[in-house]
Amino acid sequence: MCRKVVFTGICPQCSNTFTWDELSSELSCLEAKNNGVFGTCKEGVLIDEKPHDQECDACAAELEADEGYDGGTEDALEALQQPAVWPADKKTEAADQDQGSGKHKNKKQRIS
Repeated sequence: MCRKVVFTGICPQCSNTFTWDELSSELSCLEAKNNGVFGTCKEGVLIDEKPHDQECDACAAELEADEGYDGGTEDALEALQQPAVWPADKKTEAADQDQGSGKHKNKKQRIS
């Protein structure tokens, strides 16, 4: 007896029933292999249905289109066109003040 494994399920987005042909497989018995055609044996075909819930192709395409932020490249281009304005560096000012206070007294300066 030949065996056909079919994956069927319900799309969680649109609730339609679908068969995923990409996952289905046909397993021929010896008699069908000798005849050269699937299902041409005396016993026929046993269809084994497996549950498989996944988005259908239409819903999967719609979900992929909704992912991410569409205007990302536009924002990046705008940032490149505007001149960079850096605020005063407060860390540098604090470090300058700390040098005179004696906090870094025992630290040696690296010379490369």
